[in-house]
Amino acid sequence: MVKLEDGIFDQAVKVQGARPGQVQHIGSARKAAEWLLNKWPLKIDTAKARAARKACLEVLEGQRKAAAARQAFRDAAEEAGILIGDDNPPTPKPMMRKT
Repeated sequence: MVKLEDGIFDQAVKVQGARPGQVQHIGSARKAAEWLLNKWPLKIDTAKARAARKACLEVLEGQRKAAAARQAFRDAAEEAGILIGDDNPPTPKPMMRKT
């Protein structure tokens, strides 16, 4: 049985969108797979982009860890020249102490 999961990344990857100045925050293997399949620049379909698609789909099927897909997506975006960087990880909220 196929098990579909979002494969949330520990830190989102920021990439340039289709329009100038547009920034996309890719925070899961599901979003990365959708982006690679639907929004990836067709002229930049390299071995790294194909490996990233495969890694993301494997995460969605429960066969691979999200960290591997994140790194593959980041590597492909860097090679394609659309990588902006990593989002800062969310800052933990301070715990309220009961008094």
